[in-house]
Amino acid sequence: MPIRNQIEAIVQSLTNSPAFAYGTTNELNTLADDITTFPCVFMYPVQPIELSPHVNSSVSNTFTLTLEFLFKTEFDQYTADNETYVSQALKLANELIVKASTYRESEGRYFKIKTGTKARCLPVYNKFDANTTGVSLTITLTAMYFQNF
Repeated sequence: MPIRNQIEAIVQSLTNSPAFAYGTTNELNTLADDITTFPCVFMYPVQPIELSPHVNSSVSNTFTLTLEFLFKTEFDQYTADNETYVSQALKLANELIVKASTYRESEGRYFKIKTGTKARCLPVYNKFDANTTGVSLTITLTAMYFQNF
């Protein structure tokens, strides 16, 4: 199952159940025009995926994700007018990190987030043609359950 399915499930469990969109920058720009429910979490394709072989014949997969937590804004608003949206989006990003660390699939947690691992969160203003504002989160997650071959 693609990693985006787990992320979408986590997004849907966030406060106010944000919408979810997945794609490249151009695809997300087009999708943003049609989204009627905001806030929305936009997920870019996963890059890179790091494979780490282990002595027990298993492989762990580490994913670097870029997600944007965006709110619809007006074209004539100044940056200072949008700070409220940045604060709300930051809360959603924090909530996603907490929920990802406890997300369960089958019998155990799906992701491992190492203590001390930093996630980057940058404010985003006037994004896409639809004019949205929020934060961009870049985080690295390790899948806990993987197949033995």
